[in-house]
Amino acid sequence: MPHRNNKHLKQLAIADPDLAGEVQSILAQKTSPASDRDIALLVDETLWALSEEISFGREVALGYAGLSGEADAQMIARYRDLVREFGRKGPTMGRIMATHLVPVCKYGDNRLLKHFLHTLDVMQSKGSYTLKDPLEALSELLNSQDRESASAYLQLLADTFAGELSYVQCQHFAHILPRAVLGFAPLRRIWQMEQLRRVVKTDVRLTDSLLDGLEKGLHLLSKDSLNRFVALGLDKLKRSRKSAAKFLSLESKLGADTFAQMQVVVPFSHLQAQLNRYVRARTGLAISVRPLSDLPEALLKADRQRALACSDGKFIYLPAEISTFPDKEENINLFKCLTRLEAGLYECNTFDFDLEKALERCQSIVDCGLRIADLNALNIAPDFVQNLKSKIQNQKNLSDLERFFDLFPIPELAADLFTVFEHGRLKIMLGKLYPGLIRQTLPLLCREAMRMLNTATPVGLVTLLYLWIALEIDVQKKLDVEKVLIDHAAKISARFEEAIAVDDTVETCAEMVAAGYKDVERLLQQTAPDKRLKECYESMLTPFGRRLRPDLFFSTYRHFEKIAVKLKAQLKDKELRVYKSDIRRHLIAANGSISREDLQAMILSPKKDQEAGAQHVQQTVDLSWLDLSKIFGPRDPVSVVGDDVTGPVFWYPEWDCGLQDYLAAHVRVLDRNLPMVEGDFYCNTLTKHAGLIKIIRYAFELLKPEGLVRLRQWVEGDEFDYRALLDFAMDKKAGRIPSDRLYIKRIKQVRDVAVLLLVDLSRSTANTVNGSQATVLDVEKEAIVLFCEALEVVGDAFAIAGFSGTGRLGVDYFRVKGFDETMNDTIKQRINAVAPQRSTRMGGAIRHATCQLEKMAAKVRLLIILGDGFPNDVDYKRDYAILDTGKAIFEAHSKDIYTHAITVNMASDPKLDDLFGNVRHNVISDVRELPDKLLRIYGELTRH
Repeated sequence: MPHRNNKHLKQLAIADPDLAGEVQSILAQKTSPASDRDIALLVDETLWALSEEISFGREVALGYAGLSGEADAQMIARYRDLVREFGRKGPTMGRIMATHLVPVCKYGDNRLLKHFLHTLDVMQSKGSYTLKDPLEALSELLNSQDRESASAYLQLLADTFAGELSYVQCQHFAHILPRAVLGFAPLRRIWQMEQLRRVVKTDVRLTDSLLDGLEKGLHLLSKDSLNRFVALGLDKLKRSRKSAAKFLSLESKLGADTFAQMQVVVPFSHLQAQLNRYVRARTGLAISVRPLSDLPEALLKADRQRALACSDGKFIYLPAEISTFPDKEENINLFKCLTRLEAGLYECNTFDFDLEKALERCQSIVDCGLRIADLNALNIAPDFVQNLKSKIQNQKNLSDLERFFDLFPIPELAADLFTVFEHGRLKIMLGKLYPGLIRQTLPLLCREAMRMLNTATPVGLVTLLYLWIALEIDVQKKLDVEKVLIDHAAKISARFEEAIAVDDTVETCAEMVAAGYKDVERLLQQTAPDKRLKECYESMLTPFGRRLRPDLFFSTYRHFEKIAVKLKAQLKDKELRVYKSDIRRHLIAANGSISREDLQAMILSPKKDQEAGAQHVQQTVDLSWLDLSKIFGPRDPVSVVGDDVTGPVFWYPEWDCGLQDYLAAHVRVLDRNLPMVEGDFYCNTLTKHAGLIKIIRYAFELLKPEGLVRLRQWVEGDEFDYRALLDFAMDKKAGRIPSDRLYIKRIKQVRDVAVLLLVDLSRSTANTVNGSQATVLDVEKEAIVLFCEALEVVGDAFAIAGFSGTGRLGVDYFRVKGFDETMNDTIKQRINAVAPQRSTRMGGAIRHATCQLEKMAAKVRLLIILGDGFPNDVDYKRDYAILDTGKAIFEAHSKDIYTHAITVNMASDPKLDDLFGNVRHNVISDVRELPDKLLRIYGELTRH
């Protein structure tokens, strides 16, 4: 939409239409519209700067556009004066000021501006070449609202460049300081820069040593520890600068040992592998640990308290580092304790909560506080959960637990009560399974809880319940709490222990919430009689922010949730009862597959008046009417394996880079012969590339062995070697012991090579090659023809296969030619049938091709992969796909199978080195490039 000040911008549009459009777009996004005066100033100053230099004018325009509506008139005027002043020194300096003065002026702080100009003056005295990188880093700090770090950084630059520095040193510091400062963790950046300044002012030559030390681990030291370490390092300067440098850079043993003693911060990366092994061994699930930073900030929900740990069903998220305690071992222990507690959520089935089960448990509770007024009168029917849709907002986007909380007047209170009871349930169940675990973790949680209480407001009822039920703290002795609250907490705690002793499932906690909610709400309301509790209630704080995150689990398995809902609805239509959570749990455990037999085992008794905790039916239920393909879809990545496909099925593992482990039997490969399609493609290709065919046949003819080779000096053979006989006689006459190698042996040279050409048949091969009318597949098919002609000449055993598919259960391996087949019309018709299919799950296809080659008893086995780029499939993209494919290639190498890739229609990409290895791939865009590449590849890899 055109800006209202477009009458001013028309002048700019005449001079530079593109720049005017960009400025107009920036101004349109402003929350506070720019004034006519600001726009007029922008245009006038831009036109002046454009007259000096185009790039200068552009930065001026963008600078004024950034300031308009965000900086006061005084700062904009100051910006104008400074840009004009430096612009008169030259467009380069003017451009630098126009760009990097903007974030400074936005702050409206004259002290910051003065500091900036002083530092600029110091650096400019060394030369304008020192300004670019340092000022870009300053702008980044200011744009991230880190004003304190920006001030400390300006002081660091001023101190560094104020000293006597050579041209090379100035260039060096202008490069490394910005990069180092931006690499510092934001929470530690200020005092790490302070220590850097301290070293710079003492001896600038030690700056690199401290930066090396910070990179190696000193960044993990606390503020006081780093201060003491640097002091010790500078003290070494009295002896020699070399000694101080080695100490600060952790190159000396003394420096490394001192650092190890001072370090209390424990980074996640140091424990990740150990924690992964622990979680998988304990739970038996494909769960691993990840840093919290991998979660989007919006999902961390840091409203009152930031959690140190949470889970989403696939990963346990932990802090990037922990420095909670002054002792390193205690921080390591905290990492382990948080991991153990989160793993308990899976062992105790916390996320298997089912709303229907919970409401069945709650129906007998009188005055339970639920907003469904007629709950007590309801006879829970199979479709009860479905009937709640009209009573719960946004049901489709909520987990069952969140829906349950929304049934109460104050969902946050219900969630806190559930956390109390669920953490109490986990404590009891884990105490039975792992008594030592609770002995280790409970004191840690209790200590943190008491620390929090010392700084908190008076203890509320919900917090009191948490201390009593979840942490077993003797609140009567340790806290000064009203007797009425103590009595109420004691009553609820006793009721909870009785309920868990009878049934320790997660739905028991929901029953406890429904039973205690009304009384808790009433007591809380009495503490704030003049306010509405719903408006003033604040969620409970827990040790280390431990809370349940059903929303994360739900988002991870949203697809399975939808499938479970559909299956439950179809069974309900036939008056068959099944719990949605049972279906979802099976889908998760079976990686998305389910059969009619699995569903039969989940069906409940059809009896309408069944009490809570319905039993599964004993007799077999006919589910032949259930069409699972309609629910999963014909090509869904988690679809049920159908019976309408021909050919053997093979299962292969897949490398999960997140888990750092294999997913066993994860990928299903269907091995089938490619159908024949009549056509003249093979013959037409021979005609089209007759010259190439002649060249490649001749070249590969030279690879054939020359028949018999004569080998001399053998102890046995086909005939005497007369030269050896003469040597024998001479040695005998001279009194020396003659050699007994007197024979010539003739050996027939035989090539012992097996080659498999694996061709990518993904949908993307239908794209045209750059600068050509031919598609990628056309080039691939022509390459197949050349490949066949070449290997027929040399006489090596070879096979050809294509691959494609969709999802981990739908990888297709198409046999074009087997090792035991000769080139004939059938093979040529299969080559003619090669056509684009679907996606590219390369790891499974390579593993299956490796198995075919492994059966060949050849001395040299070669796998050539012909494709158009990187692997790409459903849930199989970027690093995950690249690392799995790399693992598959590594597995082939471990079986003495060489691999080489030929990529069509793709610019060289460094990640191809990660995929295939830095010397194991070539890129072509025309089949005419193939003979030279194929001959060189083949000759090198098949040489005996």
